[in-house]
Amino acid sequence: MNPLSGALKFLSTTLFNSVLALVFFLVAGHFATPSFVGKVAIIQLIETITGAFFSILPYQLVTREVSHSYASSQGYDKIVYTSLSYSLLVSPLLLFLLFFPSYLWMSIPYFVIYLFTNYQGQLLTGLGKFTEVNVGNAVLTISRWGFSIIAIFYHSVELLILIWTLGAVMKAVYYQIYLPFKFSLDKTTFKEIAKVGFPIYLTGIVYFISGQGDRVVTAFLLGSYYLGIYQLVALASVVPSMLISSFSSSLLPSSTYYYTKGKDIKEISSVSFRIVTLISLPLAILGYAISPFFISKFFPQYVLGIPSMQLLILSLTSTMPLQLLSTFMIAAKKDYRPFIIIGIISAAEVVGVSYFLIPRIGIYGAAIAQAFNAIITSLLYLLFSHFQGVFKLERREIVGLALIGLSFLALINWEVVLIVVLLGFKLFGVIGSDEVKIVEGFTPSSLKRITKILYLIAK
Repeated sequence: MNPLSGALKFLSTTLFNSVLALVFFLVAGHFATPSFVGKVAIIQLIETITGAFFSILPYQLVTREVSHSYASSQGYDKIVYTSLSYSLLVSPLLLFLLFFPSYLWMSIPYFVIYLFTNYQGQLLTGLGKFTEVNVGNAVLTISRWGFSIIAIFYHSVELLILIWTLGAVMKAVYYQIYLPFKFSLDKTTFKEIAKVGFPIYLTGIVYFISGQGDRVVTAFLLGSYYLGIYQLVALASVVPSMLISSFSSSLLPSSTYYYTKGKDIKEISSVSFRIVTLISLPLAILGYAISPFFISKFFPQYVLGIPSMQLLILSLTSTMPLQLLSTFMIAAKKDYRPFIIIGIISAAEVVGVSYFLIPRIGIYGAAIAQAFNAIITSLLYLLFSHFQGVFKLERREIVGLALIGLSFLALINWEVVLIVVLLGFKLFGVIGSDEVKIVEGFTPSSLKRITKILYLIAK
């Protein structure tokens, strides 16, 4: 199981999805009505609700369990069949959409398949089939943001739903080739995953609330106009952190696999933390610098949201290395209760700070609420992962943490901070040449030259 090649595959499909989605919304912005775009946004919101509220068997734990069984040479058919069967058994709950506008109840088949393919993808990821997972993702992306452009010119959300549903069916059929399925729900397996993963499931719901809390408060206090501005810059600002998250998608199955094989989880998390920090901090600082040009060039009517986007892109991206510590907490499978604590604090902070700041400083108050949320949850993940013996705090890790804190000074002068951060990695030896050799061992032969950059920074 190669975490680096898997990471590159997830990164490439995320980039592909981001580019096609940008094209879709640029075309929609010129040729579709705001009502059409709003309906697409609502469908995406129902997707998020489906993923958060209907995954009683948490995706991360399903991936962890199948990867653990695979590494220990145990049978994993029960996990596969139970997870996929559950996704179908819970689907009748989607009938609540019958009480909503017709285009939403027409989307029910799409949401059923969407949930099913989510579990298929998590299971295949746990088995290390990164190529197959990302081919399926690409198939859906082409349908979702490519072919559905046709629906824009016909001003038909019904046609868009049909195209999305066909794409989801193709993805499910393709996954079926590599992950045969039969309807069988093992009660013992179901109870075990649901019971152990209940804190993670609750956290997913709470995170949904915290993730949407600033938008809800903005809409309530400022109205739809300012919500539209904030929504666009908020969506754009998560792209860098989303890329890093996708790059790290192979971390959970890989860390579980090697941890099961006897590797030290603290060493795995330490190396991963420091390498992701090297990637995220320059990306955060450059994203902060480029975002005003991006908005002014492509979305000039949203320039009011530039300060909010700069703060969001800097805070969300620079804290990603700490956010990813949750991955190793799941892999180690020690105690998942801290996830509930972190989730509740996160939701309370976002809603409370938003209510306090938005009436005073507008949408920038919502951005501050999310920035504080990223910092607070990151520190809590650091605290709990250290207490659980999942992450060590030695000299190089502490230097990495200091550089993350230093990156926020980009708000004052991003050029100087970028140089200082890169020099900090080199002078303090945050990444050693021996660790670069480990990375090089996982690097595909066609990309070996990239490791030369790491050798330049390593000490």
